[in-house]
Amino acid sequence: MLSLSITQEAQADLREIRAFTKQQWGNAQSVRYIKEIRGKIELLTRNPYLGVDRCAELEDGLRSILAGSHTIYYEFNATALTVRAILHQSMTPDKYLQQRDF
Repeated sequence: MLSLSITQEAQADLREIRAFTKQQWGNAQSVRYIKEIRGKIELLTRNPYLGVDRCAELEDGLRSILAGSHTIYYEFNATALTVRAILHQSMTPDKYLQQRDF
């Protein structure tokens, strides 16, 4: 199992997702949805190749996987997995990822 790191930007994404979900569908749903996303991240630490390789259209080493209505963008090496962003499927990843310092 790989060690896990979540960038500050991705942590902010999680906070925004939780706040929006809570506002729209209530606290219980927001808790369930964040658990779903975190569960998918945990799964990636055990099997990082589950996600789709996005190096052709985005960046070398970057992969993505769906989690509900969001997409988790991450990279990994032999020892660690780093979650770089968690974006809604309606968001254009190249636009939003370019705005972040990695």
